[in-house]
Amino acid sequence: MISSENRRFSSLTYLNVTQFLGALNDNIYKLLIIYFFIQLKGIENSHIVLAVSGAVFVLPFLLFSSFSGTLADRFSKRNVIIWTKVLEVVIMSLGFVAFYYSSEWCSYFILFLMATQSALFAPSKYGILPELVSSDKISKANGMLTSFTFLAIIIGTFFGSFILDVTDKNFIVASFVCIFIAFVGMCTSFCIEYTPPSGSLKRFSPLFYSEIYRTIKKVKKEPSLLAAVFGSAFFLFIGAYMQLNIIPFAVQSLHLTDIQGGYLFLCTALGIGLGSMVAGKVSGKTAELGLVPMACLGISICCYLFDFLSSHLYGCILLSAFIGFAGGIYLVPLECYIQIASPKKYIGQVIGTENFLGFVGVLFASIILYLVTEVFSLHADKGFVIVGTISLCVTVVITYQFFDYLTRFIGMLLSRIHFKTVFFGQNNIPDSPAIYVCTHTAWNDTLLLLGSQRRRMRFFIEKEQDHSSQWLHRLYRLLRIVLIPEIESLENNQYCWRAIRGILDKGISVCIFTNDPSAFNELLRLKNSELVSEILIENQYPMVAVFVEKGEKQKQPRFFTQLLNRFRVPAAISFASSN
Repeated sequence: MISSENRRFSSLTYLNVTQFLGALNDNIYKLLIIYFFIQLKGIENSHIVLAVSGAVFVLPFLLFSSFSGTLADRFSKRNVIIWTKVLEVVIMSLGFVAFYYSSEWCSYFILFLMATQSALFAPSKYGILPELVSSDKISKANGMLTSFTFLAIIIGTFFGSFILDVTDKNFIVASFVCIFIAFVGMCTSFCIEYTPPSGSLKRFSPLFYSEIYRTIKKVKKEPSLLAAVFGSAFFLFIGAYMQLNIIPFAVQSLHLTDIQGGYLFLCTALGIGLGSMVAGKVSGKTAELGLVPMACLGISICCYLFDFLSSHLYGCILLSAFIGFAGGIYLVPLECYIQIASPKKYIGQVIGTENFLGFVGVLFASIILYLVTEVFSLHADKGFVIVGTISLCVTVVITYQFFDYLTRFIGMLLSRIHFKTVFFGQNNIPDSPAIYVCTHTAWNDTLLLLGSQRRRMRFFIEKEQDHSSQWLHRLYRLLRIVLIPEIESLENNQYCWRAIRGILDKGISVCIFTNDPSAFNELLRLKNSELVSEILIENQYPMVAVFVEKGEKQKQPRFFTQLLNRFRVPAAISFASSN
């Protein structure tokens, strides 16, 4: 008999194939419709065609995102996936009819239906992942799912242009290819393992805006989840504008044809796929939100460089790949965190709300494209400058929201560079927020603690230990280190313990640096304090003693292979049992 683990692995594979074929078909058919409209209206009106097509494609996501989230929560996500794939076959067959009669309005209607099918499919596609894999494999599964999605975009973008090239823009033949891909995707969806409904009894409501508002209120209660949802939505805005603006940019600045401009987006999709794989690898078993602000800054810089290098084809090809790479690194941690942190009963609604907000961004991208080209009569390269400025503003907001994650990630990098660390007792690190008690020897102890675990951390240092310089004080403020007053001992300091409780309730761990030579003695002293027991509600948060030992730099005779070790300090960090 096939084991449950093997069945789940197989189901994840079939899910990946199913969503790959769906994304492939979406991109082929969307390109076919765009080139069909450009052929009807002329290349000079390509920006209008792209803006209107983008708006039509967005509308179903705004109308049905809340409905699709409720659908995913109330019914088996596997069954929802199957029915949406059946719907895809029907829609692609109708698309053949629209091309056969060269009907503009019918083609717009098919584009609307195709987007409706995608809107219904998305919450179940992402929401089923935590039901197929364990939480420590979510990042890897998301990296794979995102990578294959953008591999589908790469192949779809190429294949859509290629079919029209070799058939001399025969849209009838191309539509048969779409029908075949939809049929294969429907077949693979039947191979996904059945998953039971999540147990939600939420009713469908036509007042979807109120549903979105209520879901946002639920999301706001979870630490950093609301910021992750809005951050993920911003990615769709950037991706949509890049896809809409790349053809006018290629025609105006690089003097390419519309189909050649479509090939340019291949580089972006390839970059997103590679960035997604890298982000999944770096994130490991958790969601590494510290990557998000840095990736968002990279996107902003690339947007400005598109204007600066607008006449250099090879430079723009590299920029297209790099902005995609930054986008992949930006997106994967956010998607992972949304799936991990969302309440399991409402994960479909959360993803549906994320889709709604994301496609508000896509609509906004279409509006900006229209304003830039029609109202202000600016070239496409100036549109990238506007979007780059918006991205820069978003980078500031995201950095503020994810500052603890960013400092933890930077601290981890500095720790890996500065120390050659050996870890002991890592199995004693709790999965939940915890209080770590550690003997303080130097400022770089903070780097060792940040590099030892994947959860955000705040530090409390007894003030009498602090003999630091002005630059070190600035570093402490950057790391949000709290100096414990000298007036009374820590176990009796009600202000500090209430602050510690507030930090723990936000999902952030706390490290208390003590001058006691034994971290165990300090830990026992704190555990026996009535004040500590009262504020922490009978020590519901685990407390762990940490021991740090550091040596001196070692010089090695071999220059190249041992270069890093010549500047790294050997260190050992041990975590005692919390019992």
